[in-house]
Amino acid sequence: MTVIFMEGERKMAVQEIIKNKKYKIDIPIGYNGTKRIRHIETFLGGKKEAVLRENELKIQLKNNTYIKKNKMTVAELFNEWLSSKQSEIELKTYKTYELWTNKIISAIGTVKLKELNVKILEDFYTNLRTTTSLSTKSIQEIYATVSIALNKAVKWGYISTNPNSFIEKPKVKQKQIECYSPEEVEILINSLQNEPLKYQAIIMLALDSGCRRGEITGLTWADIDFEASSITINKTTQYLPQYGIFEKSTKSETSNRTIYITDVTKQILKRYKAEQSEKRLLLGSSWKNSIRVFTTDFGADMHPDTPSKILEKIIKKYNLKRITFHGLRHTSISLQISSGIQAQVISKRAGHSSVTVTDKIYSHFFENEFKEVATRMNTLLDAKSV
Repeated sequence: MTVIFMEGERKMAVQEIIKNKKYKIDIPIGYNGTKRIRHIETFLGGKKEAVLRENELKIQLKNNTYIKKNKMTVAELFNEWLSSKQSEIELKTYKTYELWTNKIISAIGTVKLKELNVKILEDFYTNLRTTTSLSTKSIQEIYATVSIALNKAVKWGYISTNPNSFIEKPKVKQKQIECYSPEEVEILINSLQNEPLKYQAIIMLALDSGCRRGEITGLTWADIDFEASSITINKTTQYLPQYGIFEKSTKSETSNRTIYITDVTKQILKRYKAEQSEKRLLLGSSWKNSIRVFTTDFGADMHPDTPSKILEKIIKKYNLKRITFHGLRHTSISLQISSGIQAQVISKRAGHSSVTVTDKIYSHFFENEFKEVATRMNTLLDAKSV
């Protein structure tokens, strides 16, 4: 089937090749002497998209903004883009991009970059949702990776537009926050009394400070000021199989902060430090001399997953409600909200980029506080009306 589009004396044909589901776009653009010059492009996709591409090409050719296509594949683009990112981003972020890039290449890597369009990308995302075990969050990260790489391709002049920008970003269903109530916190703390000091120190510090897991394992004794009852957060530790445990900067600039801790937590940390010093003397040259607050029994850096394993052990032993270690951070922040602490203070203490982030994550808890304001105002107004 051939569809003819008229534009004055110029004709443009979009010829459908049914077998391969491709369209041949043929646009007359002028003459070289007596020989007609034509722009010919094969378009992979639907008829409607082919017409849109035809209109886009007409405008670009008329305004001299058309970017000449080449034979680059999606795989070649993403490999070039990934290579360019290596020196710009954190190691773990790079490895995540590498993981998603490999999945993208395995699915659509052989597609010519000039033929990549909305339909191909939509089919790609549909396939990820229906035939893989990837979470919605992972698919959202892949979508973001595609967008970043294709935006760079536009900047480099490989393509004129980013087809991914016409696709709605996959939505992640907001998870219900896992945390302990004040009564459950009391049970947890009582359960810790007969546990090792290391366990007590890690869990109490998490409940008190609301720090992220990597921030806790990244702490050094130099970061703790016992006189001021404060800890300084300015780094984290992470783990990758190829690199082992390594130190990196915090999540963002606002994650760097000083947190004042309770006397209860401070005293536990002091006792734990004394115990650690005794172990160092006992083991002598066998001690690994890590500078971290939390170490293995032989003084090496603690694996960032270990706090989660410690909490899981406590939960199983005392039959407590199951939450993740990050749930202790949620618990800490929810307790602060219920105590009436200002949102700005909570946000800064948590290391959030803004109060808006805090409000978005913990809106349910703030809603309870808003209701409590009405109760308090009612008491005040009743007193005034007597």
